[in-house]
Amino acid sequence: MVTHRDDKHWMMDSSLPLVQWFVCIQILLIVGSTVQAGREFQQQASQQRRLQPYTDNTNDVPQHSPPVKSFLVSDGSWIDCIPIEGQIAAHHQTLQEHNIQMGPSTQARRSRHAPGTSQLHPQLFAREHGSCPQGSIPVQRIDPDRPSLKKSRIPTVSTSIAGPGAAPGETHEYAVTGLPQSAHSYSGAYAFFSVNGPVLEAPQQDFSLSQVWIIDGHWNDGTLSTIEVGWQTYPLLHPNDKPLAPHLFIFWTNNAYNYSGCYNLECPGFVQYDSKWVIGGAMPYYTTLGENRKRELEVEIEVLYDPTQLSWWLYVNNDPVGYWPASIFDGRLRGSANLVQWGGEIVFFKRGNGISHSKTGMGSGAFPVGGYPVAAYQRNISFADASGDYYDAKPSVLKQQRILNDPHCYNITIQQGNFRNWGTYFFFGGSGGNNSGCAGKE
Repeated sequence: MVTHRDDKHWMMDSSLPLVQWFVCIQILLIVGSTVQAGREFQQQASQQRRLQPYTDNTNDVPQHSPPVKSFLVSDGSWIDCIPIEGQIAAHHQTLQEHNIQMGPSTQARRSRHAPGTSQLHPQLFAREHGSCPQGSIPVQRIDPDRPSLKKSRIPTVSTSIAGPGAAPGETHEYAVTGLPQSAHSYSGAYAFFSVNGPVLEAPQQDFSLSQVWIIDGHWNDGTLSTIEVGWQTYPLLHPNDKPLAPHLFIFWTNNAYNYSGCYNLECPGFVQYDSKWVIGGAMPYYTTLGENRKRELEVEIEVLYDPTQLSWWLYVNNDPVGYWPASIFDGRLRGSANLVQWGGEIVFFKRGNGISHSKTGMGSGAFPVGGYPVAAYQRNISFADASGDYYDAKPSVLKQQRILNDPHCYNITIQQGNFRNWGTYFFFGGSGGNNSGCAGKE
């Protein structure tokens, strides 16, 4: 038995059999662990946050809650720190009662990360201000008069488009590779991206990017769904750049780009968790041909499905930034995708003035033959299968899946083994109409 003393200490009664004493100890341990578990549950519950749609009662347009704090960044942009519960994702019809995931649940399933070259955070906001206050996320302020911009297609060999959202004369060209299309086969994608500053011939219209596409569904029945991440130089989306710079971007659609989805945090869908990464924010450290630096600067990007949370998590430089709940994709991208692609894209508009081809650059503006550190690249290209296991993409497979409009304008070369720790990689890009061989008449 246990005897209680006046000094409130207790001791073992020597007359108690050893077996009974052992049972008493076990009971005390169980009671103690139960109390501790209850405290931990209460603590977790107090930290749980639920999305709460904000309205100012003046219109029905989805919007973020008012900021708790705002920062002016030295590139001229304003960053508003929005309460995490009041981010625009709260307005999505499938997220009305959504409990925010305060981190992924599948760290053990993640890829084995390759060495990077970045020393400082690549975004000015984090370097100058650290992060938003606890419980809030950074959102880049946009001009309310700027039109909403959407993407309009996945990579194909066709150069001109007339699909949903396409403007007259809108032309897309690609230097892209990927994995074979296969139903329910992929649950993640990973790569290091060089961050470059291509020159645009018509900054008021053109854009140039490097990205990864995770794709499910089909064009012909309108179910095409995508998750897209990378960097882009797109002045129309970021008209106040000082100077012109590439920006981290995300995009999604669930019905073949037909009036669903959006860039960055401009519509309900993506749920941000991180307090220092600015989706849509500038990446000011980058390499251009003119600078001819001795090394290129990089950003590490990964998208991975979390089967516990039913969400696609975005990691940037190994930080879990936020996620796309599978519920926003209307039955697609639920656990897996049927296609993964990596590469570059440019968009320009036919001007009808007889010029040979747009001179907008892709990547750094150099062709792949320029190699490191001149040409743009993606390295350590790998993917997760449907069970979440990671594999290096095989060059022989990627070469069979290349999408090129005209290699004299923009090209891609896929390689392996020539650089230590690079795994499978490719150089890509080109100078478009600045190359005499790129002479496709409009």
